Amino acid sequence: MEKKRGLVIYKQHEITRNIKFINMLQQHCLNMELHLEVMAYEQLCIHLSNPKYLVGPLIDDELHYHFVINRSATPWLNEVLELAGIRCFNTAYVARIANDKRLSHAVLSNIGIPMLSSTAVHKHFFLNDNKISKERMIIKDPLGKGGTGVKLADDSEEIHELVTSLNDNLLVQPVGGQKGKDLRVYIVGNHIIGAILRESATDFRANVSMGGSARFYELNQSEKRLISFITDAIHLDFVGIDFLIDNDGNLLFNEMEDAVGCRSLYIHSAIDIAEIFVAYIAKELEKEDTRKA
Repeated sequence: MEKKRGLVIYKQHEITRNIKFINMLQQHCLNMELHLEVMAYEQLCIHLSNPKYLVGPLIDDELHYHFVINRSATPWLNEVLELAGIRCFNTAYVARIANDKRLSHAVLSNIGIPMLSSTAVHKHFFLNDNKISKERMIIKDPLGKGGTGVKLADDSEEIHELVTSLNDNLLVQPVGGQKGKDLRVYIVGNHIIGAILRESATDFRANVSMGGSARFYELNQSEKRLISFITDAIHLDFVGIDFLIDNDGNLLFNEMEDAVGCRSLYIHSAIDIAEIFVAYIAKELEKEDTRKA
């Protein structure tokens, strides 16, 4: 049987920072008799007239890949590859909604997941004084990740000051949830793998990369039921779902991470999510072979 070839894609500047996780993915693929290569997004060449073939500058021959793990936050690539019949992890649909906070909020609101009031606007919306709320608000770049592009505005004057540095398209929310606290839930193959509670005493964002602390968290049955509403509606290969926590301890959807970071999970648990993910990939590829037989 032909050995399954796979490709994991990162932006060039993220490869070094994620090399340990990449190496784990490659080793677990070897253990499952899969071959996984790594390529920088910037080195990728796709023949759109025949996109089954991906070519990098250091590759002489056209190579066919059976699966792609796209961790470069470029959902258009998942869509093109799926058109060519290449299995992507995550699917194009999940990559699209997870990499755009506007879409993820709209989709999850449609299935009844609780969240803060969320509004998509163009930044010029704020140039009209009559349309500016007098309340404190969170302003987000809908395509941002890892806490980047998230601003806290205390009043209309501060909003005006922020506008010049903001991207054109924005997601606006009221300030809500317990300050500096959120919960990240890791999902592989629609199964909950673990959860990390993140807290910050100095910032309204709880991201560990911004100085927050983290610990492993045991989900209760109510929290698991809420997450099951999401997994019943959307098939998730490998994502992180971030929740705010309201003053009564209830979860509020905050965002979905397509290329979710796993450092805190490794630090605060014995879970090897790379191994779990690769085992899931192998099973998915086996299912596809069975369907084609």
